[in-house]
Formats: sequence, structure tokens, C-alpha cells
Amino acid sequence: MSKIWTAIICTIIYVFSLAVAPVGAERINDPLVANDFIKETPKNTTLNFTIRDFTESVNPPAGGSLSAITFRQLTAKESGTLRLGTELVTLDTGIPTEDLDKLNFVPAKDYEGEAIFTWDAHYGTLTSPYPSAVTIKIGNISTESSPSEEPTTSPNTTNTPSPSPNATKSPSPSPHPSLTPEPGQKPLQYEDMLEHWGAYSAGMLGAEGIIVGEEIGGHFYFYPNKVLNRIEFITLACSVLNIKTKDSLANNPFSDKDIPSYMLRQAIAAYEAGIITGTEENGQLYLNPYDTLTRAQAIQILNNGLNIKESASGPLSFADADAIPLWATQAIRNMEAYGIVKGYEDNTFRPYASVVKAQAGELLYQVYKYREKMRKTQGVFKMFFYDE
Repeated sequence: MSKIWTAIICTIIYVFSLAVAPVGAERINDPLVANDFIKETPKNTTLNFTIRDFTESVNPPAGGSLSAITFRQLTAKESGTLRLGTELVTLDTGIPTEDLDKLNFVPAKDYEGEAIFTWDAHYGTLTSPYPSAVTIKIGNISTESSPSEEPTTSPNTTNTPSPSPNATKSPSPSPHPSLTPEPGQKPLQYEDMLEHWGAYSAGMLGAEGIIVGEEIGGHFYFYPNKVLNRIEFITLACSVLNIKTKDSLANNPFSDKDIPSYMLRQAIAAYEAGIITGTEENGQLYLNPYDTLTRAQAIQILNNGLNIKESASGPLSFADADAIPLWATQAIRNMEAYGIVKGYEDNTFRPYASVVKAQAGELLYQVYKYREKMRKTQGVFKMFFYDE
């Protein structure tokens, strides 16, 4: 008799599990997607968001609905500010769905260009696995070339337009087309960057197949806090700049000993492409591949790689400008003028600070977008990002 009751109880449990499991499984396994979208506003005109801007940009799990959003990256102050009513929005601010009609963006005075913020979607206790981006186009930019048009310049950057003489600190660059990803293109999800400020840029580099982190057991890892040495950054930069590794060690200019051949072949390619020059000591040239990379060195490498022929002018206004080495001054001036790098919140540049991989990912994604835009249009690119 006990066996019969045991069978009945097991059957009841099994039937009950069939009844409830599909709903629960769908809610766990559904893609918690929050999609990118674009908004436009004239110069010096506040942009008011609506609830529908966000609810129509999400794909909630079965039976769920958007309950709130959280900001992962804010618009740069140079482009404008996000506000909830009249209150400034801060990083990690959570806004319930019913309050999204109060969200607005106030452009900086006379600013024209783009501003970007990223956000997470919340569905009750569930959160989207990666942040989504909102691109705000400010000013009259409708006459610029569409990103989908045929390229009007050579794929190289030798025809890059020069910045205006005051571009070093100007918050009002010429308008340009949107730099948002192609529809449906989503960042690669890194398990160690689910709550990281640099997740979007690192993920987009991965989605484009330019820089992909390590895959372990079907999951990807970026190691965002890893401090980079020179050869690691050179390798990443070569990938973004499309510099192919040499097939041999012929014409090796470096006198370093015991460098693995795969590193050396990449370094030779970078040297021949002009993005690195090495360090001269006692009449010999050294790569010093394992030295910790500094911010000044990173900017110099990327400036060389972009091959900007027309240099920006004007003094650097960073609070620690006197600490910036002379050899890096022009590169930093150029890269700031083109919106690829900016200082810290205290207006310092910190040229000798080390560079972690997440910071490198932000820099390299800006360079990637810059090169793509210069390949497709002659418009001037201006984009700000956060590097900490």
C-alpha cells in the first residue's frame, strides 16, 4: 500500500512541476534584452523622454514588464546633463518606469554633436544582462551623410579633416552622423563585467570580433582590472588599427633578448606601421615589452596609428599639464581635440598612470568608431567617454 501512495504522490509532484516549470523556465531563460535607440534635439533645446521610449525598446521575459532602469554611464558634462525633473541624475540612479516621463537631457550651451548614456533594464527581480545605449543627436545634423552610405574617403586616415584651431577644449564640434552600432548588434557579454562601467565598449569590441576576451566553459571573461604592459597594449591597438602580424622575424629592429616570437612579430609590424618607435639606449633600439604601459604612451601609440596629419593647436589646459612629457604633448592635444581622450574629473591627465584593460577598451572603442566614421564621411568626429 505504501508503494501505491508513494507512486501517487510522485505523480502529483511530477504533474505539478510540469504545470509551473515552463513559466519559471521561460522567465529565467528568456533574453532580457534592452535595445539601443536614438533621440534628436535642436541645439540649446531640452529633450524630454517618455515612458514609451524605454518600454518600446525592451524585450521583457514572458509575462514580465519593464519596472525600472538604472544608469550605467552618464552623458559627459561637456555635452550636457541628464535630469529627473530638475534634479541631476547620478551614476547608478534607479528610476521606476512610471517616473520616466520626468527624465530629460539638457544640452550644454551651443553644443552640437552626440551624447551617449547607457542603462540597464529591470524586470522585477531580473536585470538585462548588458547595458544598452541611448544616443542623443544635438543640433542640425540631418544633412550629414548616413552611416549606411558608401565611403567617401579612403579606408586609411591620411585624409582625416583637421580640427578647428580651438578644438582642444571646444565643446561645440561640427555635427556628424550617428555612431551607434548596426541594428541588432549587441555587445558581447563578459561575466566579469556585468556591473562594470566599461562593459558596453568592451562588449562592442568583442561583438565586432576585434578584441575578444577569454572563453571558459561557454562564458567570456575580459579581466577589466588587469594592468597592461607595452606589448599587450600594442597587440590590442594593432587589432583595432588593422595592422597584420608579420609572418617572420626578418628586419627585427629591436635588441631585446628572449622575447617570444609571436610578440616580436607583432612588434615588428607595429614598428613598420609607425605606431611605435621603441626606446634607444646606447645606440640600440629596445621594445621593453614587459614595462607597464602609461597613459601618455597609450595616447602616443594611438595618435601614431590614426596618422593625423593636421595637428591641433593651443595649450593643454589640464591641471597637471606641466607634468606631461614633451614627446607626448602633441599626441595628447590631437587626441583630445578629436574627442578620443579626456581628463579625469579633477581636470588632471595623469600621464604616468598605468592603464588597465577596461580603460584600454574604452580608448580603443573610441578609436574604432573614429576610424569607421572617417572611412565613411568627412564630418568631424567628437565623442566623450569615461575612463574610470
